Amino acid sequence: MKKIVFLISLVSTFAFGQEHHFKAERKEVSWQLAFKTSETDIPGLIDKNHNKISVNKEDNTGRGNSLHCDCKDGGWYFEQSFDLSFTIELKEDKYLITVTDIIFDGEGETNENNRLENYVLRLGQSTFHTTKKNLINLQCLDTYFTKLFRTPNAQETIW
Repeated sequence: MKKIVFLISLVSTFAFGQEHHFKAERKEVSWQLAFKTSETDIPGLIDKNHNKISVNKEDNTGRGNSLHCDCKDGGWYFEQSFDLSFTIELKEDKYLITVTDIIFDGEGETNENNRLENYVLRLGQSTFHTTKKNLINLQCLDTYFTKLFRTPNAQETIW
């Protein structure tokens, strides 16, 4: 019986992880998505996608500051703006975006308690909460990040 419960838990966790582009490793959450495009100035195009995104074109890193994701039925923390860091990897006709350090604004002096990990991961683990609300939150951010980092005519692809 324990084996069956474990197997069902494992399958449901695996299925949950396939519905968005987030992953959790070492108790940290990142978002990653690759795009295929014929465009050549990917950092420049991403820099123009949103006025609160800035790209360092020398090392293809960037920051997003005071971003706001409107999410219907999302968690209370979506009422706050958030910051993030990202990297752009370029390869032939593809680019890969990796978003890390997603930190929501808070009232304290530091925002360490407002990291996305504190809302979407099980306490002290690298496992996502499997609640419906958490899935809605991750899907909402997934959609927002996809729009934020997609350049004109780019299509999602496998890296």
